[in-house]
Amino acid sequence: MKRPLVWWTLLFCAGILAASLIKTTFLLAYGLMLAALILSFLSLRNRLKFNIFVSCFVFFLGAALWKNYQILPKCHISRYISYKSSFPYAIGGFIKNDPSVKGNKTTFIFQAEEIKFANLKSNCCGDVLVYVSSKKNLHYAEELILTGNLYRPFSFGRSHRQSYRDYLYNQGIRSIMHAKTVNLVVGLNKHRGSGLKRLALWSKAKMEEIFLKYNSPVAAGILDAMLLGEKRNVPVLINNAMIKSGTVHILVVSGFNVGIVAFAMVLFLKLMRLRKRVRFYLAVPLLVFYCLISGASTPVVRATVMAIVFMFGLFIKREPDIYNSLSIAALFILGFNPAQLFDVGFQLSFVSVISIVCLYPKIKSLLHADSLKIKGARLLIDGCLVSFSAWLGTMGFIAYYFKIFSPITVLANLFIVPLATLITLSGFSLIMIGLILPCLAPFFASTCELLVKLLLNINAFLIKLPVSCIYLP
Repeated sequence: MKRPLVWWTLLFCAGILAASLIKTTFLLAYGLMLAALILSFLSLRNRLKFNIFVSCFVFFLGAALWKNYQILPKCHISRYISYKSSFPYAIGGFIKNDPSVKGNKTTFIFQAEEIKFANLKSNCCGDVLVYVSSKKNLHYAEELILTGNLYRPFSFGRSHRQSYRDYLYNQGIRSIMHAKTVNLVVGLNKHRGSGLKRLALWSKAKMEEIFLKYNSPVAAGILDAMLLGEKRNVPVLINNAMIKSGTVHILVVSGFNVGIVAFAMVLFLKLMRLRKRVRFYLAVPLLVFYCLISGASTPVVRATVMAIVFMFGLFIKREPDIYNSLSIAALFILGFNPAQLFDVGFQLSFVSVISIVCLYPKIKSLLHADSLKIKGARLLIDGCLVSFSAWLGTMGFIAYYFKIFSPITVLANLFIVPLATLITLSGFSLIMIGLILPCLAPFFASTCELLVKLLLNINAFLIKLPVSCIYLP
């Protein structure tokens, strides 16, 4: 078998999918997994039997992980929710993420540790999505007591095929709380959580301050989304316009951004004439830190794991393999949360990369693009083919989930992706200059403003073309 890791990843995913469709118990899946593992050890001398039993082990491992993920602890907060009661709940715990303030609403994920209801008090666990109907200056890891209405998520549609409840369940959130009043949210001034994540969020806030200080609100919002993964300041009209052109992926930190960061980081360390071993030991923690700063979404984690695997392959003088790198990234993400297999972001992230890797070389060979003698024309064709390959692989998923078809996507990405690259590099340059030489920051900010304005104007022109976007029934 040329790439066993790819085969095992597919079997692992198949096990998760099968366990989600077939009603069975965790003990059965775990027992079958254990039996396959024992049989694989007993058949080490028979290669065929060994491969069969190892494949069965990986399949049942995926099934067991899914069943284990579905089992909620007895103290899980969702078990305390009563549909018939309208009395408020009081929960204690700490903030698990960076709170988002938009308009007059504050939103954050809360890790519950204690619940009080109708004079009954009990320890609990589980994540709660909390809405506070006012602006609150809250921070990650602050310990709070919240009082308000607590309920399970409703199943209204987030997209055509995935409800909002399904989306939250995939993130491990099974409860929502609406705090009644501001006075019912009491800070205890204690700090919990990860010190590394706290440092990452502090660094992110400093970077956002630089964007807001030297750029207009629109440009700062787009830079914040593209470089730091924070979309709350992107105007709704701009977000909708990017959806129509099929280029909304540039408004989130993805593998594209991580690739630019990894390349710039390695190039900078190489220019400093550091040894390969030192470059690797410095680049890996910096990439992980950037992953935390940008929110550690599925595309970012996937790209970060792939980048680390590639650098490790070069470090040990082994030729990196894109398929094995993708497999390691998928196993890493699904190992922590098997529900990510059913997340739209996970599917689009991996399908887009697989489409480029599989389809681009074949289409390029079919069209004999390498025979072009003009270098500029060859680069233009390559850009079109990469964009076309990604679009071809993901258009079915986008049409299925979001009921939208954008024929203009290939053309739009041809212009907007290079601009997004320049904006990303300019944005990081602005951060560095803003920290080191603030007096020069306005000059770099003006470049960012110009590039953002050009990107928005091109996108606005493209979506006005006939049949640029078709909404499916």
